[in-house]
Amino acid sequence: LRNGVKMSQVMELPEILCIHLKRFRHEMMYSSKITNYVSFPLESLDMKPFLSQDSPSKCSIYDLVGVICHHGTAGGGHYTAYCQNWINGQWYEFDDMYVTEVHGVQVANSEAYVLFYRKNSPEALKERQKVVGMTNTHEPSLLQFFVSQQWLNKFNTFSEPGPITNYDFLCKHGGVPPSKANYVEDIVTSLPQPVWEYLYNRFGGGPAVNHLYTCPTCQIEMEKLDKRRKEELETFVKLNNEFQNEGEASVIYFISMSWFRDWESFVKGKLSEPPGAIDNSDIAVNKGGQWLRKNDSDCGQISEDMWNYLYSIYGGEPELARRQDLQEPARETQSAADDSPQEENGEEKGCIDQQEKE
Repeated sequence: LRNGVKMSQVMELPEILCIHLKRFRHEMMYSSKITNYVSFPLESLDMKPFLSQDSPSKCSIYDLVGVICHHGTAGGGHYTAYCQNWINGQWYEFDDMYVTEVHGVQVANSEAYVLFYRKNSPEALKERQKVVGMTNTHEPSLLQFFVSQQWLNKFNTFSEPGPITNYDFLCKHGGVPPSKANYVEDIVTSLPQPVWEYLYNRFGGGPAVNHLYTCPTCQIEMEKLDKRRKEELETFVKLNNEFQNEGEASVIYFISMSWFRDWESFVKGKLSEPPGAIDNSDIAVNKGGQWLRKNDSDCGQISEDMWNYLYSIYGGEPELARRQDLQEPARETQSAADDSPQEENGEEKGCIDQQEKE
């Protein structure tokens, strides 16, 4: 035996602190509403006593900005909300279509269910004012630096925006991805050199960007990927047409439609990355060391050539096939549907309806 210490501490404070109060009690046979009054501050909630000593959070003071209230019982009720207008500091009650101006005392005495607090940092406000002043009074600089508009929004609203992150408009090579080249100017902001140096020295991060260009490496990779998509789609459609026209096939392979839908989204450009290895685990069951297809599984039927083509590119397992010249079908339980090579779960053979050719 030895002594133990159990504790709960906050490791990192969020910009918006959400406190969910326990308003409902659920017993074995019934549920009830907890209507006890809970006192909570409208301003200057200090979370420092709850912080771990290793927490990186510097600002621990919060002001209330919103409250959700529940009216009724555990069996039913109605929700209203109180929200503060950050421009004039006035509180408003939101009750369906009705919005009413209220006093803070009414908010403090409400039967709160969920509380929303926002960090309050006078230092952050001073820094924003300083950056605005530097931007408006700077001398012409030789270099202009581009900064993520997303990070600047955090700087203008968060007490602790964190390091500058420009990789929302940059690729890993330091250029602009071809997919973002047409609108990159809409997601960046140009800053004078003194302003950039101040922000960089204060928050770190980066990388520094004073020239926007489309990344040639990503351009080549994208062209190769487009070529691969086109080849895979055209080859599959060709093999599928042959499968549809050949009549009764000696071997039919089964493929998970979950994996196939991912592959189809990739070759049609809806997914940027190719799927992983073929995964038939959701349509297969192992019986005595042999893989059999589950009854009523979400699968498609493809020819041997189609399977071999996809397998040569992606690999994967398990392989599920039904051979027409054998009496033992690749199913978990034999049924009358196995005797028909033309249908699977009421559908014609082939796992893709060729509604369009690309």
